[in-house]
Amino acid sequence: MSYAEYAKHYFTMPDCILFLLLAMLLLAVVYGIFFVFANKTFEGELKIQHEFFSLSERFYELIFSGGSIIGFMAVYYLINRFVTSGTFYEFWSDYKDYLLLVFMIISILLNTFLDHVLIRLKRLDKSEMASIRLTGMIYMIVIFCYIKFIYEDNNYDMFITYFLTLMIGRFVYFDASFKDFLECMKQALKNIPIMLIGLTFLGILCLRGYSTDYLLKHNGVITNIFFCHLYIIVAIFIMHFVVNMYFNHRSKSNFNL
Repeated sequence: MSYAEYAKHYFTMPDCILFLLLAMLLLAVVYGIFFVFANKTFEGELKIQHEFFSLSERFYELIFSGGSIIGFMAVYYLINRFVTSGTFYEFWSDYKDYLLLVFMIISILLNTFLDHVLIRLKRLDKSEMASIRLTGMIYMIVIFCYIKFIYEDNNYDMFITYFLTLMIGRFVYFDASFKDFLECMKQALKNIPIMLIGLTFLGILCLRGYSTDYLLKHNGVITNIFFCHLYIIVAIFIMHFVVNMYFNHRSKSNFNL
């Protein structure tokens, strides 16, 4: 199949709409879990809302950070697969290792765009943001372990090496103390339940996609995982505003009472 045929397959109606609806339904379940937890943990409307949105934003950042990294890997994979001749192919063959580093930088900028522009995360301070991004890297390691040892695909070993380098560079720098790193790890471990929710979410989407042949197995597992993240991000963009409208209405109703 050509690139155009792949693109046509993934955006064929009604398959892509049904896949998006599934992502939105699963996100609604995630919201339900966060809301129940917030209600059982805190009292008072403001505290419940703050905890709900704090948990939601942690989940958003997990998906944004994971999706940004998976995205640049998918682009690299697709270029390698579909660009097989021409001037750009020669340029790509000579400089693709350097371009991979450029893609990694772009992925960081994309992550910043997603959590500062697309959905502005207002309830996470710098330490909480750092901890959830570290959890996002653990999330990526779990995905890589699946690809390497369960899916048994060795085509992504170079990606894993680059990612581990990125991870080390993200948290090991000259003015960082070991105590700071341990504190960040401690905070990151508290986000493990959110990471498990994210992995379950991703797993259900992949299972549905593969069982209906919407996700093509021969298209590369990294590409399919990226498409799942893309659908989750679109679902977040839509559902985030729906949830905000619900809580605004809820607050007004409580105020009138």
